[in-house]
Amino acid sequence: MVIDSNNGIKPGSSNSGSSRPAGVTPKDTGAPSKADSQSSTTRRDSVNLSAEAQSMNRLEENLAKLPDVDSERVTSLKNAIAEGRFEIDAERIAQNMLNQDDLLG
Repeated sequence: MVIDSNNGIKPGSSNSGSSRPAGVTPKDTGAPSKADSQSSTTRRDSVNLSAEAQSMNRLEENLAKLPDVDSERVTSLKNAIAEGRFEIDAERIAQNMLNQDDLLG
């Protein structure tokens, strides 16, 4: 085993309680110092949402309140199909598909 004599540590001696060689300083650990924590209390980050983003948030909140399935509507449609009263309006379906395509494209 070879002892490196250039590291500032002499075998058998204590280096004033530190395990670092002389002239080596500790790295910044990212932990805030007292000065950093004091300045962070006066500095505040902020976010401003656009009117569209605020509208989307309200819409999401309202949708979350609605039930996943409208049981009354499902029952009504089942009954209409079973009784032969359910009519398909192909023109209305086509128009709604075109309207949705316009929204997406």
